[in-house]
Amino acid sequence: GYGFGAIPAPGDITVGGALAINAHGSAIPGTGESMLSGQTYGSLSNLILSLTAVIWDSSAGQYALKTFQRSDPDIRAFLAHLGRAFVTAVTLQLAVSQNLRCQSWVDISAADLFAPPASAGSRSFASYAAGAGRVEAIWFPFTDTPWLKVWSISPSRPALSVGVSSPYNYSFTNSVTSAENTFFDEVAAGDVSGTPAFEGTAMALVDTGLVFTGTWDIWGQWQNVLLYVKPSTVRIVEAGFAVITSRASIQQVVSDFYAQYTSRLNYYAGLGQYPMNGPVEIRVTGLDRPSDALVSGAQSPILSSVRPRPDQPGWDTAVWLDMGTLPVTAGFSQFYADMESWIWSHYTGSYACVRPEWSKAWGCTSAAPWTSTSILGATIPAAVSAGQADGDGWSAATSILTSYDPAAVFSNPFLDQLLG
Repeated sequence: GYGFGAIPAPGDITVGGALAINAHGSAIPGTGESMLSGQTYGSLSNLILSLTAVIWDSSAGQYALKTFQRSDPDIRAFLAHLGRAFVTAVTLQLAVSQNLRCQSWVDISAADLFAPPASAGSRSFASYAAGAGRVEAIWFPFTDTPWLKVWSISPSRPALSVGVSSPYNYSFTNSVTSAENTFFDEVAAGDVSGTPAFEGTAMALVDTGLVFTGTWDIWGQWQNVLLYVKPSTVRIVEAGFAVITSRASIQQVVSDFYAQYTSRLNYYAGLGQYPMNGPVEIRVTGLDRPSDALVSGAQSPILSSVRPRPDQPGWDTAVWLDMGTLPVTAGFSQFYADMESWIWSHYTGSYACVRPEWSKAWGCTSAAPWTSTSILGATIPAAVSAGQADGDGWSAATSILTSYDPAAVFSNPFLDQLLG
């Protein structure tokens, strides 16, 4: 009888892993919608009421369990700790369960869906977000029409919807076809010339799959329409970023991104290179507002990708930009580095700011993701701290985590570099 307003699409991830990187779904308030008690439009980390972690007890000279309440200032670093802590238990708030309808659209051109605000119409990304609040666009490079999923609150089943009683209803996405296997082998061998044709095949699989499985309009309990990625789904690498902005700027954000991404695709294609062969995924959420918590004095998660900026009260929305490709594809990390450089430099000033999506690739160089010393050591700490009060930014989070694990038992070489 209870549930979440939005969740990640994979259902096999752990609660601990999801909370460590403030995992999220896609949801902002739709037209006429009021947030239910116990909900948040931010990440799952914003639902934490208390947690228990393994910490160093200096007085006892040993590691011990300690429970942090959401009102404890030190919990700020544990709400999204990136793996730099070991959480053993957590209490989350929940809302009354809601039934959702999910409609899929595959006949809207990318040019219309991601149009500049001045020419955007009723079939724009922002228009669907404004109406239903819960949207996801999946666009395959070199194709004309994305797969747009629109979830809407629907207490009873609409006449045209198919009722579903279990998750993972898009079966056509959860297995690998022989054509896909052939293409993957070609890419692994260094032949990427078939990329444009493959992208068309991938989108055609969605078009026909929705029809043959009767899943273009489904309805059911929240988990049965929100969970759709299984372990058998093709594994790709994704670079991901959260663009924090105002709700009124959603269309501008996606339009700017689409134009730049298309430009880079065409640039590399002109060189005979096709580093991107997976989908672009675009979603929207609210921010991790402590006022959503059902406790007084709730603290804000310092390291959350969608922590509000006190100096920008008009920024109430996060647009999540994810770029997917097979990790064996030649040149993919250079493409990511190009796009990441543009993202950090473009969404700035009074328009927006950027934070990494922790579960994805970032800090990219031509060699590999997570290898840019300047992004890891300067850009990301500055982005996390920007607009926050003194003593409430990146250094505060790293100091808290270190104080409870001074020997860095819960760390690794990469986290040592990132968090110090």
